[in-house]
Amino acid sequence: MVENKTAAEAVAHFLAGIEPERARDDREGVERFIEWFGRDRQLSELTGADVGQYAAAERKRLPNEVELKSLEPVRAFLAHSARVAFLDEDLVPFLRFTGATGRRVPGAVIDGDPYFVTIDGLAALEKELEELKATRPVIAEALRTAMADKDFRENAPLDAARDEQGKLEAHIRQIEYQLRHAVIIDADSKAGRANVGSTIRLLNLKNGKEQTFHLVSPNEVDPSNSKISIESPVGKAVINRSAGDEVTAEAPSGALEFRLLEVIG
Repeated sequence: MVENKTAAEAVAHFLAGIEPERARDDREGVERFIEWFGRDRQLSELTGADVGQYAAAERKRLPNEVELKSLEPVRAFLAHSARVAFLDEDLVPFLRFTGATGRRVPGAVIDGDPYFVTIDGLAALEKELEELKATRPVIAEALRTAMADKDFRENAPLDAARDEQGKLEAHIRQIEYQLRHAVIIDADSKAGRANVGSTIRLLNLKNGKEQTFHLVSPNEVDPSNSKISIESPVGKAVINRSAGDEVTAEAPSGALEFRLLEVIG
């Protein structure tokens, strides 16, 4: 059930729940969006058509690379609002991020390379980040307990807690980086070329065998279900290629030559 919140209240909740540095970076983009929508309106009134209209206006107003940076905070805000039930559906797809296939938009992400991801992959990243942050108090308590032992010379629990804390924070930073550089891929923007979310059918030109894979972002890899990363040798070979193209995948065992028979999605 949707929780009634004004747009202003929902933004305050969103900004209070993220890292201070990120909140400072995202505030302007999110505030622009809710000023456009109406600060005092119930966020539950927001529709996909509204989101699409705003995104279209931003694309007309800004160059491509600036537009992507402007819409990213809105994407994060919409995803958060759906997750905490301020909205009754995920409206992120209506932003329709493009520029990720065929031709790459120069500077699509200002301060780093784009992280191509599906809608499902994006949701999984956000959920994982939330779960990781929830473990911070547990590790902090373990550190406090270990530090109560004044003999630091051979304090294995303290070393273990510090190591665990370091790994946790590194993982959190990695996911936050991926989320800030995320570019959502949809079928329309791919124009028949292989990218994240595509199912590809390949013909091995050496042995004549056909293989089918589903291309996903690195965090969505599942070999048992034929989900391979776009950063794998095959993924790199077929990215932005169309049916009929012949490609070479530089695998550890040597070069593999394929013909791309079909691209779905």
